[in-house]
Amino acid sequence: MKRVCLYSMHFVLCVLCICTMALVLSGCSGRNEKQTGVADRMSGESEKRGYNPEMAFDYDEHEDIEVDDNYVSSLCSEAVRELEVMFGPAEFYIRAENSGEDSYTLNIMYNGKAAEFDDDELQQIYAYIGQEYKEVKLTGINIQSW
Repeated sequence: MKRVCLYSMHFVLCVLCICTMALVLSGCSGRNEKQTGVADRMSGESEKRGYNPEMAFDYDEHEDIEVDDNYVSSLCSEAVRELEVMFGPAEFYIRAENSGEDSYTLNIMYNGKAAEFDDDELQQIYAYIGQEYKEVKLTGINIQSW
């Protein structure tokens, strides 16, 4: 009787161990897939260049932010990096001008010799800027090449 009980307990422990390992391994593989997707997006190796609103984060990363010149300047630096990732060889420069009453005009300049944008890609830039600067009152967005 003792042997049957010991064998049953051993069997139950083995099953629990196998289930635990399966859960751990499935969690690790899902995590690697997510990290790979982020790495692809960060490296700009996606099939289509540009802003993809479906890839935008679901959470609001700019909650409770005081909109001032320093904050808008930091957004400009971040937007330059993101636009260069999205649109490959194009070099971007973004400057925000305070238009008064906490509103800003954005001047987005890019190297016209390195890249040209069609209307669809320009709309993607406008969509990205609209999402990134949603807390900032924008009076205008000017996009031009140098």
